[in-house]
Amino acid sequence: MPIWTDIPVTGALIEHTDGRILMDTGSNPEAKKVWGPVWEVFPMTKFTDENRLENQLKMIGLKPEDIDYVVFTHLHLDHAGQAYLFKDLKKPLIAHKRELMWATYLMYLGKIGAYQSVDLEALKGGEWFTFDGEIFELLPGVELMFVGGHTPGSIILKVTTEAGNHYLFTGDFVHLPEELERESKGWLLGDIDEYITGLRKIKLLSKRPRTNLVISHDPKLWEKYPKAPKSLR
Repeated sequence: MPIWTDIPVTGALIEHTDGRILMDTGSNPEAKKVWGPVWEVFPMTKFTDENRLENQLKMIGLKPEDIDYVVFTHLHLDHAGQAYLFKDLKKPLIAHKRELMWATYLMYLGKIGAYQSVDLEALKGGEWFTFDGEIFELLPGVELMFVGGHTPGSIILKVTTEAGNHYLFTGDFVHLPEELERESKGWLLGDIDEYITGLRKIKLLSKRPRTNLVISHDPKLWEKYPKAPKSLR
């Protein structure tokens, strides 16, 4: 079960014997035009054609049509921005029920912030599948785990490879490795109780043998793990 960790910038692709799972879809290629005032708060310092999802997939010989499942750790603008590629392809769009409800609720209140209407409107009427509760096993060895904290429906992914290695993909529940030491998130925190509980859970899980944390906003990520077209095993 190879795993590519920059498909796209904040996501990963899991090649499973029962299907390909794309975790998150990065930012909208036209973010500076379509994000509006939020661009001033979350400006991207770099986005080239290489960061387009279809080009990231091309590096490993795939097209959007080859993806079987799209899983969102949450629906913020840097994680759901290129998901529009999959709506007309009728690919399953998977999120925690609380996340989809919260994102659309804020959209209709006009208080979306890090959620973007351009992303959510593009997915209206898509093949949505939500789950409730703590854990959902999407495929054997791939568990979606509710943590909340950052957003009301944030999840992390726990993936076990055929080689017996375990990877915890933290989404934005953990943005930087320093958060693990300080147990603090600052203004990107939604619920302190969920955050501390989930953080302690992650720290405990990471103590298991052959378990690795993949923190997608870690600036030193590529020093720790290979970059596509190389993969994790």
